[in-house]
Amino acid sequence: MSNSEAIAKVLPKLFRHKDEMTLEPMLLPSVVGPIGLPMQEAMYPQVISFDGTPMNALNDYVIEMTKEELPPATAFWSLTLYDTKNGFFIPNEHKKYSVGENAGMKLNKDGGIKIYVSEEKPAGIPMENWLPIKRQDQGIDISLRVYAPDLEKMKIWKAPVAVNVNK
Repeated sequence: MSNSEAIAKVLPKLFRHKDEMTLEPMLLPSVVGPIGLPMQEAMYPQVISFDGTPMNALNDYVIEMTKEELPPATAFWSLTLYDTKNGFFIPNEHKKYSVGENAGMKLNKDGGIKIYVSEEKPAGIPMENWLPIKRQDQGIDISLRVYAPDLEKMKIWKAPVAVNVNK
């Protein structure tokens, strides 16, 4: 189930009395961001695979952006990793689930960034730019959070793609 399918499933369960709430709708804001935030305050583009196939934790991925391709956020941006089935963070011993301006990152000498999603941290890659996964048959989703986006730049900006490095 994709994030959008999960959201459609949960929406009818929102805004109920606390005694009628279940875990899914209570956790929705942690997955997609605060509900009701206008687009001038936040946008959540999805990162998809380069070839359009569903991403899976059996593979390693790299997301690369030049300085010019970084998200046009006037506040901050981050990439966050979730499991496709439940929309939760993927547990890991490093307790690391995001890369970005608020979660930690290291830009390269040209001002761009390479972010790796893999079981093992690649040699020479800063810890800040690594999203650890367990090697298992599990769908993964990568959400980009762009806070206080530059709306004019967002009209032409394209979200980065994840390239499967195992192919």
